Amino acid sequence: MDLSLLARLSDTPGVSGREERVRELVEGEFADLGAQINADALGNLIGHLPGKGPRVALIAHMDEVGFLVSKIDAGGFIRVVPVGSIDARGFAAQRVIIHGRKSLRGIVGSVPPHLLKKTNGVAPPPAIEESFIDLGLPVEEINRLVRVGDPVTFDTKSWENEGAFFGKALDDRVGLFVMLAAVRKAAKIDCDLSLIASSQEEYGLRGAGPAVFSTAPAFLLAVEGAPASDTPGVNLPENILPTTQGKGPEIRLTDVRMISDRGFADFLVRTAEASRIPHQVIVKKTGATDAAMGQVTGAGARVCTLSVPVRYAHGPEGLVRKTDIEHTVNLLAAFLEQASGV
Repeated sequence: MDLSLLARLSDTPGVSGREERVRELVEGEFADLGAQINADALGNLIGHLPGKGPRVALIAHMDEVGFLVSKIDAGGFIRVVPVGSIDARGFAAQRVIIHGRKSLRGIVGSVPPHLLKKTNGVAPPPAIEESFIDLGLPVEEINRLVRVGDPVTFDTKSWENEGAFFGKALDDRVGLFVMLAAVRKAAKIDCDLSLIASSQEEYGLRGAGPAVFSTAPAFLLAVEGAPASDTPGVNLPENILPTTQGKGPEIRLTDVRMISDRGFADFLVRTAEASRIPHQVIVKKTGATDAAMGQVTGAGARVCTLSVPVRYAHGPEGLVRKTDIEHTVNLLAAFLEQASGV
């Protein structure tokens, strides 16, 4: 599978509320599909492929977790606040890019062990708001190029090996990739299809509501990059099945804000079984996706979430298995080919 588009999606910066560069990239892809395209006041991008059958919307969000410049110290050190859920342990000593009047690379400052106070314990990392970014530039140049409110992202360049793809923002650039790849792969589109590239998902699912209201789908499928919970150190309760890499997409029945329409979810399971596509049915009480907004916006929609398992989500760099991407694309394409049967 050619993952060059995923690489471009992953490498493009798009902190919540500043998705314009991702939106420009996705708009070109929607145009290539022949979709009717419009954007709304919140920055959602919507492509429409008219057809017969039920009104179906696929939604994948453009934004990524990141930071906003909150202050420039007298010494030129940059202070930031997080946008979205980010663990401070993944911020310390990282390389970042400040997207100011031009892109500036810097590092998150850290105290060398020689200067640390000797203690019996290990000090926790400072809060993100207490950390600082060092650009190594004169203060005058920093004040000319950086302003309060400028977005900041991790300085991560995507790469791949035989089995996996690595990059930032795989929640949810891998979902955008799967959505686009499945539409291209489907032999036919058996529905009236809207493609929603949503904004501000990481800041409270803000974009999805207006986009769902304007498209009014009968069925809404969120295409996501779900945190994989099959790594060391993740201690799930005994009654929770982990989302595991290498077993195909996650078909999510519940999370903290959504209960999937069971008929819709069962249809996806039957489609996967009929095509012998590996998949995993998951019940959880954590996390949330744009599908939650689809249930309660306007007249409401029958919703479900289909996800590629992502290791190290919301960190500087994530990992997805190529087989999981392929299986998710295949299942989504199979659904589009027979959506009128749901």
